[in-house]
Amino acid sequence: MFLPVPTGGTTGALMTVLTAVVAIMLISAIWVYHDASASAERGRPIISSVGSLQLKKPVAWFLAVLLLWEMCLPLYITSRSQA
Repeated sequence: MFLPVPTGGTTGALMTVLTAVVAIMLISAIWVYHDASASAERGRPIISSVGSLQLKKPVAWFLAVLLLWEMCLPLYITSRSQA
């Protein structure tokens, strides 16, 4: 999963940080998917809506967190605590 990064210089440091951020985003999106699936199986789905966009299925939550991580991960955590 991790790409070889040249050491030294700002390019190597930038690639390391970028790789770490992408890994954190992917791991958190996978966690959201599993958690939303488990909640749905228990009969308590995590549902939230922003304007006309409604997030209620685990796949929708996964894609939202993966693509809009900064906004959707806090939204998921808030919606999870209200469910």
